[in-house]
Amino acid sequence: VKMATKYQIINVKESKGNYEGSNFDNRVFLCYSSENGKYVVCGENTENLKMKADDFNFAIRSHNYELSALPGKLILPVFGRNDYLTDFTLADPDTGEVI
Repeated sequence: VKMATKYQIINVKESKGNYEGSNFDNRVFLCYSSENGKYVVCGENTENLKMKADDFNFAIRSHNYELSALPGKLILPVFGRNDYLTDFTLADPDTGEVI
């Protein structure tokens, strides 16, 4: 299980396809994983966080988040099996206050 690092969302992309006969539909958060990497968009200071589309949609609805508001926010992930997110909350990057 991953420990909660400070992740700041750069963007979120859709990842759909078929792998060995199984369809998948995920959302992938591209995040800065440290203050040092704030202006780096590849390498060890960034991280991709994966989430099943159904879980992503449920989290967005249940927390009343706007998709357009995700970039720039801190994400507080809840990790499940295989390092997939099962839920998340957002926080303000300046104050750290949960939104």
